[in-house]
Amino acid sequence: MRAGNRGSGGLRLGVLGGTFNPVHLGHLHIARSVQRLFSLSEVLFVVAAKPPHKPLDALIPLMHRYAMVSLATAGEASFVPSLVELEPQASSFSVDTMSKLARQVARANGILYFIAGGDSLLEVKSWRKSERLLTAFNFVFVVRPGTGTVDPGKTLPSKAVPRVCDLTGLGRAEMPDRGTGRGRKPDLYRECGSAGYFSFANPGPGGYGKAYPPSGPPACVRIYRQTTSIW
Repeated sequence: MRAGNRGSGGLRLGVLGGTFNPVHLGHLHIARSVQRLFSLSEVLFVVAAKPPHKPLDALIPLMHRYAMVSLATAGEASFVPSLVELEPQASSFSVDTMSKLARQVARANGILYFIAGGDSLLEVKSWRKSERLLTAFNFVFVVRPGTGTVDPGKTLPSKAVPRVCDLTGLGRAEMPDRGTGRGRKPDLYRECGSAGYFSFANPGPGGYGKAYPPSGPPACVRIYRQTTSIW
């Protein structure tokens, strides 16, 4: 993490992990999209050292993958390549890595956003301590256009399902203001942040979705279905 690029509300740190075998434009596109939507200060590109679900002999050597990520993100000051998994205690599982990062950002009054591709929605339930992971940290799953829909009620641990915010269709377009009906750019940090929860799944005549009170859970699972593709 770097010291700069912090907003008035403290550090908002995106965490995009993966093998990056190799890193490609899709990774950068996801990072830019989520950074814009949630006003993230930085996005960490966490290079998986020993991914538990992939054989090492099928991967490019770690330091080569890290070098490629460093080159790919060199033009973006707020994109930070990271080998945090290797820092003590070494952590191959997302829940351990996020806990390690949480201790670091706590000193900066920070908030973590775990960023994952839509395919992770189908397998996250099998991750180590997935229920704890999904209820302790903010998640943003980015679903590529044209890949169909996934029912989070069937793919997420039961305690994580009530925390889902469906951000379908949000992006460059403005959304209507709940009070005036006038267009405005979405402030998703405020709408879905720790101060309250807002679901964009079922807009109705009285507003845009259902608002949840501040007494709700401390973390939120967001599903962002992109409407445009880079390909």
